[in-house]
Amino acid sequence: MNKMKAKKSQVIACVLFVVAAIICLCVGGYGISSRSSEKGNQILSDMRLQAILDTAGTGAIDAYVDAAKTEATAKVRAEGGGMSEIRDASAKAEEEARTLAEEQGVGSVDLSSIDTTPLAEKLNLLADAQKAYFEEEAAAQTRYIEEHADEAVVDTAEGSSESTGADSAESSTDAADENADAADGADASAEGGDSMDMEMEEETVDLSGFEATAEMLALQEKVDQAYLDLCSEIKKVFPALTDDIMTALKPTITDTVAQQGDTFEAQYDRAKSLSGMNLGTAGQIMRHGKTLVTTAVGLVIFALVILFYVPLVAKFTIPRLMIGMFYILLCLMTIAYNLSLPRQIGNTLVRLGMNGVLALAMLPGIQCGISLNLGLPIGIIGGIFGGLLCIELKLSGWIGFIFAIAVGLAISAVTGCLYGMLLNRLKGSEMTVTTYVGFSIVSLMCIGWLVLPFKSKIMKWPLGNGLRTTIGLQTTYGQLLNNFLSFKIFGITVPTGLLLFFALCCFLVWLFMRSRTGIAMSAAGANPRFAAATGINVDKMRIIGTMLSTMLGAVGIIVYSQSFGFIQLYQAPRQMGFLAASAILLGGATTSFAKISHVVIGTFLFYGVLALGTPVANAVVPQSAISEVLRIIISQGIILYALTKSGGDSRG
Repeated sequence: MNKMKAKKSQVIACVLFVVAAIICLCVGGYGISSRSSEKGNQILSDMRLQAILDTAGTGAIDAYVDAAKTEATAKVRAEGGGMSEIRDASAKAEEEARTLAEEQGVGSVDLSSIDTTPLAEKLNLLADAQKAYFEEEAAAQTRYIEEHADEAVVDTAEGSSESTGADSAESSTDAADENADAADGADASAEGGDSMDMEMEEETVDLSGFEATAEMLALQEKVDQAYLDLCSEIKKVFPALTDDIMTALKPTITDTVAQQGDTFEAQYDRAKSLSGMNLGTAGQIMRHGKTLVTTAVGLVIFALVILFYVPLVAKFTIPRLMIGMFYILLCLMTIAYNLSLPRQIGNTLVRLGMNGVLALAMLPGIQCGISLNLGLPIGIIGGIFGGLLCIELKLSGWIGFIFAIAVGLAISAVTGCLYGMLLNRLKGSEMTVTTYVGFSIVSLMCIGWLVLPFKSKIMKWPLGNGLRTTIGLQTTYGQLLNNFLSFKIFGITVPTGLLLFFALCCFLVWLFMRSRTGIAMSAAGANPRFAAATGINVDKMRIIGTMLSTMLGAVGIIVYSQSFGFIQLYQAPRQMGFLAASAILLGGATTSFAKISHVVIGTFLFYGVLALGTPVANAVVPQSAISEVLRIIISQGIILYALTKSGGDSRG
């Protein structure tokens, strides 16, 4: 009976959400279709005109006030007054002039009280001239970029950059490096927390040497002439305006005019912020049409989740279901805020491939019984050594990539064996030990990066000893997997090589876990006493699992670095074990059982939320640090959730 009531309530809630979705869809669809109608164009035109006239009116008031102050100052000087009397008279004249201007309506005008046809015509001419100019500028810059493609640099969201050549890599950072040393670099990396988890880098060309073409200059003259024609019409409305004032107001007025590529929302918001006009329900529906349609889609998805809540929870569990819904919400918000959803999905796929192997490294550790391998930086350091030796020996392409993996595997196999022997002596405290060991190796290598005898100019600081904090991979194997067989579909860039390599690693681990050694290792981790009773050497299996986890960490950092485009040293690897743990735990793993599917699902959801959360948060609250706060809350919150479950879950 209770189940029937629950089912009935779910159906009722589902119907209500679907009805709300239909309403939002109808209203939003009407708003979007009305944008291109005569009424929609008139709304935008009126808002732009009102914004421009309000801007010009502010200038008219300033001109009116300046004239009053000049007259008052001249009068006091004629009467022989001093500076104190002049300041008082000027302040009084300004106050009286502004009050009088407000009473007489000097700086305000109602569109219904004037003939807006000439203004609208001049405004449209200016908009067309601007559009032509920006099209020519974009085409000219594209040609310039194609001609200087060999001078491209790699920029990240944090502003880091390395040139494509070794000498360029050194010269681009010399100015900043002269006032820093390696210790400062380590501190800066530590301050950033997960400094390696940034936005994908983009190759760009420095446009500082770009010069306007003859066509651009000719079009700029047309823009200037169109602005002067518009000014002549504005002066008819505000006779007090002078040429100097109109020149000063030019940036504001031209920015108000719709430009190429502007969405309806951007034009509407820009004009409304300057004019303060409220065009009623019709204008609001047009402005929020896309948001309403997006909301309708979200309501339908939410209704389906409510209707099939029980089987969904049984299949995915509540945490994964919640994060999955949050990811869908971020996708919808990406559309609502006019961000590029295909680009963000492409970023999610890249992050899946570049972080997947690191998350996969957690699986052998969990299965062999050492729980979450938070000492993953041991393997990461081995992989970093492989990458640095590749740069030192000037190897590039697939040879350099394979060499880096081979060196990383060799180093991490040795360190992983020693690490596993240590964990065998400290059974029962593995998570504490792995955390301390991971932090300790990172701190120890902060000294190591300062004293190791590498000679490559790409890696060394220009002054003093030690290696740079960030080392570019453009001359070795940077973006090698990302670019291999990559293609675009529906605007989404698919990093085929990166995903194939991740799939290969998953397949090899899957094969190993089904081998005799892998089964014995899982048995030793599941029930050490029973495994020992059947003749399995539990300590040996734990060492094998720890070695495999550490070796996957070495491969993972090489894959990560080639995709990221840089190797980062000092404190940068410190948090990477926690992030990998977050991903696999979110996928459904526990601290005692994990599968390949947990790695794939968890990595996609975890890094998908981080990939979409940053741009969406910046769009919701511009110029804030909320995106970084959101990243920390998500990553650390998932770890906290997993730790609370570590004592109650068993191998299912």
